[in-house]
Amino acid sequence: MILRHQGAVRGYLVALGCPAHLLDDLVQDVFLSVLGSAFEDRGPASTAAFLRTVARHLFLKTMQRERREPRASELALAEGAWEEFAGSDGGDSYVAALRDCLRGLRDRARDALELRYGKRLRREAIAGKLGMSESGVKSILVRSKKLLRECVERRLAS
Repeated sequence: MILRHQGAVRGYLVALGCPAHLLDDLVQDVFLSVLGSAFEDRGPASTAAFLRTVARHLFLKTMQRERREPRASELALAEGAWEEFAGSDGGDSYVAALRDCLRGLRDRARDALELRYGKRLRREAIAGKLGMSESGVKSILVRSKKLLRECVERRLAS
């Protein structure tokens, strides 16, 4: 269950606005709560919904403790965005489409995206590694993200 749902729980908490310093602890707490309860597995969709409920509860409880409660309107927007992303398969179709679209990018664009989002390097470091200017890196990242967004949207629409 953890391997199947961990990524979705993490993504859901991020969508709710969970700060990075709390993310790993909350994901772990979600599964510890479920494993310590009388949880009954009723299939992937039901399990995912239950885990989101636990995650939301733990997130709100933590925010109350830190006196940083999110607004109800922000939570509603996050819930709507998550439902749109996750759909009926927990976001697997988005991820599959994104992987396919990434394969269609030129090597330099893929490398720039990997360095920025995979290795979390800043533009100046990426420019040095790829032998480009910082403005060139910015341009390639902007264009690549636009191409990926359009490609994913096309694949999901078909």
